[in-house]
Amino acid sequence: MAAHKAEELNGRKTAGLVAVLMLQVLEPAAAQQSLVRSYDNAALEIGQAYLSHYGDRCLAILPTHVAEEAGDIAAFLREGTEPLLGESVAVADVGDDVSIADLSGGITADCGYSTMAVSRAVSSRIKANALASVRSVSGDGSIAQLAVTIIDDDGERFLRVQPTNDMNQLRKGQSGSLLMSGDTPIGMLLSVNARFGVGKVIRLDKMFEKVDRFVSGGGAMAASMPASKPSAAQTPSSAARQPDKSGAITSWSALPIDADHRAGNLVANDESPPWIANVDAWPVDIEMDLPGDRIAIAGIELDGRGVTDIGTLPATVELMVSGSESGRRWRSVSGGALTFEDGVATIAIAPSWARHIRLVISSAANGGKTVALARLRVIPAS
Repeated sequence: MAAHKAEELNGRKTAGLVAVLMLQVLEPAAAQQSLVRSYDNAALEIGQAYLSHYGDRCLAILPTHVAEEAGDIAAFLREGTEPLLGESVAVADVGDDVSIADLSGGITADCGYSTMAVSRAVSSRIKANALASVRSVSGDGSIAQLAVTIIDDDGERFLRVQPTNDMNQLRKGQSGSLLMSGDTPIGMLLSVNARFGVGKVIRLDKMFEKVDRFVSGGGAMAASMPASKPSAAQTPSSAARQPDKSGAITSWSALPIDADHRAGNLVANDESPPWIANVDAWPVDIEMDLPGDRIAIAGIELDGRGVTDIGTLPATVELMVSGSESGRRWRSVSGGALTFEDGVATIAIAPSWARHIRLVISSAANGGKTVALARLRVIPAS
């Protein structure tokens, strides 16, 4: 009887241990990060950022020197098998080489944990664990981790770390990476001393003290691009059927060739240049939120006037609409090859209610890896 109870108890312990191990394997890291790039050199990985949201604001927390190197508008690629893109709208320096950026773009649809939900209780983990890891996002959205040792703790604000293996060194592009204790972030890598291979880290609790002061003090809000009318030079023959306000570009899946040719230019009402993007992989998606409540639309116009290389105009597309208020429930309404006449292609559809539209571009006219379009306009139903 006693042997049977002991065996049962051991079985329960084993099952409990297996459950704990499974949780450790399956539980994702309590963090979400992004790679930071510059539109002027999209191939260069400048650094990393920590993503968190405050209400409907998507915030990126990153080293100030990374934000400065990225230029006036930094590009962000969120981690994941289907990484989302975004860009900075406003950046604020909050001290100690820490900056906070308000983001726009598809990245805002999944922007990490709430600033209120991020645990600041890191002291016990720092004291209990000399071993940690530096977590960063690779160019394809995958996660890389480097084992490090905490070699110094000033007991107040900063830590210093060093790789456990001399063959694996910290590098400049890892600034902004998270210092992890298991699956829990405990700090952010601010800078790397290339000579000694030592990284300077700000504790997560001290970093979020800055974030809390920033958001509670009414730090710079991400302003929406103003809705606008097409100019006289841009207005097609069907202008009488155009809505009073254009929509807003909310998501794009390909980086522009530079900061002057961003996706937001598709709804600009000034002399902004066309959208031109380098394509890593087809298809390329563009999403637009329509103004106000849902509206009945009869199609869209793709304006290629102003694109110098007509071979980069979209050749094959699919138009999808969503009428849902929360989330996206996409419905395909048209697709096929485009024909541009006098620089403008029209996709006509049966009148459909829509709050959002998605243009899926499958190829460019010349079969290359660059796509361009000057303006994108919605045609309201009569």
